[in-house]
Amino acid sequence: MGPADTVLHALEYDSSPNYVPIEALLSDPDHGFLYRKAQRECHVKGVYLLHGRKQPVGQANVPVVYICSVDSEQSARRVHQLVWNQDLVPFLIVSSPKKLYLYPGFRYEYGPDLQPDQGALRVLTDFNRVASDLSAFRADAIDSGETWHEWASAVRAEGRVDWHLLGNLRDLEKELVSDGLANRSLIHAVIGKFVYLRYLRDRKILSDRKLEGWGLNESSTLSRAAEPEAFCLLLAHLDDWLNGSVFPLTNDQVADFGVERLRRVAGIFRGDESSGQMALEFANYDFSFIPIETLSVIYEQFLHMPEDPSSEVTRGREQGAYYTPVPVVNYMIDCLARK
Repeated sequence: MGPADTVLHALEYDSSPNYVPIEALLSDPDHGFLYRKAQRECHVKGVYLLHGRKQPVGQANVPVVYICSVDSEQSARRVHQLVWNQDLVPFLIVSSPKKLYLYPGFRYEYGPDLQPDQGALRVLTDFNRVASDLSAFRADAIDSGETWHEWASAVRAEGRVDWHLLGNLRDLEKELVSDGLANRSLIHAVIGKFVYLRYLRDRKILSDRKLEGWGLNESSTLSRAAEPEAFCLLLAHLDDWLNGSVFPLTNDQVADFGVERLRRVAGIFRGDESSGQMALEFANYDFSFIPIETLSVIYEQFLHMPEDPSSEVTRGREQGAYYTPVPVVNYMIDCLARK
């Protein structure tokens, strides 16, 4: 019996209808796209669910625990980072050849040279103690709600990736304002554009090959060495290629923003450590895992924020801009992923 099977038996998941092997969830109408990515890159073997569809009003199944299996302790930490970015499941149990980790899915500690044990709620070296040391995660404990009484502090909203990301973006806005840029509309447009570009890069849509085909590269467009001319050319190619503009920026606006500010923001989003603590935090985001609804939140946060805090009139309302509902976006991504 392997480590993952030991966990399933000790926690009685193998006899519970609420534990579902990941293969059975790949076509899930609510989270299928996310489960396929979790299987492929987080080595998820199965998910313990609360079956929302049994409620009087149909609801999505709620994932509570991921069961993952990796081949090294360092891989366990990488899985934790990706699951935190995915912002879907509150707990994950990761088995490696020598250790078993219980991690919080909605909290992640980052910094240079952190070890796999850091950030874990429990670390077990004796697999025979799973039933006793992780008793709060037995099938019956989850079903009865006992788990939440003991571990509620591990699922606080402020630890989640969207809270951290929005906090970083607000800090970046304040930094740009303190640098003398008073045009909040321009700040929001630039930040929104870089969120969009980071999504395209991390999801391999805007690949190095695509950049090379346009006669561009990452250094000249999306780094601390970015050149305004090359950056504007990239935006023009994107608008033409994807048949539309997200967070539109004109060449004049890029010029008004300034080359040094452009390079600073590009370096932060790239995770260039020489840009300071904020860049170090951005290096921990994986936009290929962060749910697409987070982009909608960013859109609302920046495009629909009044330039004058005392005013209810926003740039988004003036332009008649509204974001696509999350279920529609997820459906579109799901269809693209199947091709």
